[in-house]
Amino acid sequence: MDMCSRKFYTFLFLILLVFTAVFFNSCDEMGTILPSSGKYKINIQINDIPLDECSFVMLNDNLRPFFEESVSNDQDVTSLMVFLRNSRGESIGSRLIYSLDQNESAQADNEEIVFVDSLDDDLPLFTIPVELPMDIYTIVFQVMSGRDVLQRIEKSIYFLGENDFSYEGINVYLPGIADSVQLIPRETIVMLEANVDFSSDLDPYIIWYEGRRKLNEGRISEGAGQLFWKSPEQSGFFSLRAEIFPVWNFDRLAGYKKEISLLVSTKMIDMHLVSENIPQLVNWYTFEANLNDSKAADSSGTVLNNAESDPQWMGVNGTYGIVTGFNNIIYLTNVLIPENGNKTWQILLRFFPINDGGIFSIIFDSSGETGMHLFREGLNYILTLTSPLNTISQIFSLPDTTGTDIELPFLTAGINFSILPGSLSAHINIMNEFLDNDLEMSPVILEVDIEDEFQVFLGFLPENNNTNNESTNRTMAETIALWDEFAIYFVPPMEIIIQEVAPLVTDDSTQN
Repeated sequence: MDMCSRKFYTFLFLILLVFTAVFFNSCDEMGTILPSSGKYKINIQINDIPLDECSFVMLNDNLRPFFEESVSNDQDVTSLMVFLRNSRGESIGSRLIYSLDQNESAQADNEEIVFVDSLDDDLPLFTIPVELPMDIYTIVFQVMSGRDVLQRIEKSIYFLGENDFSYEGINVYLPGIADSVQLIPRETIVMLEANVDFSSDLDPYIIWYEGRRKLNEGRISEGAGQLFWKSPEQSGFFSLRAEIFPVWNFDRLAGYKKEISLLVSTKMIDMHLVSENIPQLVNWYTFEANLNDSKAADSSGTVLNNAESDPQWMGVNGTYGIVTGFNNIIYLTNVLIPENGNKTWQILLRFFPINDGGIFSIIFDSSGETGMHLFREGLNYILTLTSPLNTISQIFSLPDTTGTDIELPFLTAGINFSILPGSLSAHINIMNEFLDNDLEMSPVILEVDIEDEFQVFLGFLPENNNTNNESTNRTMAETIALWDEFAIYFVPPMEIIIQEVAPLVTDDSTQN
């Protein structure tokens, strides 16, 4: 054999030697391992739920390994070894061996043997070390024949420790007051919200699907827990689902999955106070997942401005809307007052009260000292007119429903105000089924000169005003009201209704 041949065979021998060492080292110093796609199907249950359906483990959860297919008639299988590895590949805690061989003994300090009569029966629980930090881990299953490994299977889990993480389902909310969220009008923007409970140490990651199509994904802190879905033109059932993970790096993990089926119906119509067809309408906002003026839905229109942060959306009683408060202030563009036109105005608003404080304000001068403000203080709704020299208020009190079956609903309120030479007058009326709306309230009148425009703020009380300190402090709440609809007219709604309905009544009388 020449020198070249000897060098070649020496080189080949070294390669084989290195390969053999690496191979047996990867086998944990045990026998040959079959591919994970072998004939043995092993899994583990977390509180009776298979790991493939949910990969999240809390400190006191019960983990029970099991064979998905019987191995009772397989004489090669003598035991099952289960142990844990961290994200760096290091073995953690003890290696638990479920053994059929009563004579088998532990061969290392980190091995623990549990004798069982059958590997098909309910196996004893596998315990995760208490001191583990929150992280992704790997559970390793090794099917054994004596000390030889027949097959290894690895499955990933995310250990939450003592942190809470649960997913109850998906809540559905519609814009406008609807009789049922089970029936969805066509081409309606629906708000879906994942009902997730989790500890402050977590920032769960969520993925939304319609069928197999991914709609949206992101962290809960970024607002991904809410999805605005526009229902299609056609009727029928539509399935949407959300899968949630405790962390964004969710590779190899199975998330919590919840699905909901929505019925879109042509028989359903949306329910709003007004429509864009009324000529006296100045601004109309329905808060259907945007801040657009619905009066100009087919153009760029007028858009509400958000003063402090991104819009915050919330649902209650099957309806969603925008939240206003100290850090959630939205405002309209300035409204011009006609020089020789109608100076009587009507505001219609539908909102859900959350906390006491300033619900909305209208500012009539650049200094902010002349204005109209609506406060909530318990059961009282206080309409206040302010000027540099005087303050006057009107109170509308809701009945106390404590101890009754009446739940606090969305409130519909109308505010009439008139701008006359040298004076400002206004009165409020709250309209709901459980209220006695026969109450006639005289307007409050304030002597003041008004400029040629005004501006409306939702969830805002100006710093420069003559209201009392107690009311001012109440407006500091983070959330005060949830808005469903807001509209401004030139004239009160009854006059509009009479103008629109009168021709119809005349036509019907003629036909009869």
